[in-house]
Amino acid sequence: MVSAKALETRRRITDATVQIMLTRGFPQLTLEEVAKQANVSKGGLLYHFASKEELLMGVIEEQEARQFQQYQTYREQGLGQMEAFVMLQAQHEEEFCLDIDTVLFLLSLLKENAAFVEERKKQVHQFFNQLIENMDPVEAMMIRFTLDGLKMSEHFQFGQPAPDLRHALIERLLRQARTIDQAAKKQN
Repeated sequence: MVSAKALETRRRITDATVQIMLTRGFPQLTLEEVAKQANVSKGGLLYHFASKEELLMGVIEEQEARQFQQYQTYREQGLGQMEAFVMLQAQHEEEFCLDIDTVLFLLSLLKENAAFVEERKKQVHQFFNQLIENMDPVEAMMIRFTLDGLKMSEHFQFGQPAPDLRHALIERLLRQARTIDQAAKKQN
């Protein structure tokens, strides 16, 4: 069992990593700079992440955990499963807009760590299968792929919709999600 202090230290380290990548770019991401930004010794950082590669995989895991927690929060607020999913995916977060060097490094890192990627795929597949268990899978996939496309266009800043069109798109997806959630509720 990992202590609360260790979890907090890991989170400070992953937060510092993301902050450096966003504000200074991937070339400035060094273990020394992350340790300094996170206010830990380099040895402390290496205790949690033995390499830059492990650190970046830790960032990915941390982002996944935060997304899952946010999804749970939406559910606890009374949103249906699909509506909570749309709300989560529709968040416009700048931290996903990384420079091309970072994206290429992350892609090569993932290519070299097949087990890590397979675990992520398994988790996403399991989550989405549970999400759509009592829903029209075509409707659910239409929403999912629309959101995926939106995220990609915003991430790469290529073909992204104007803010008012984005807002209208999200509102329509939320209406569809509520309809899907109501239909699923009636089936149960």
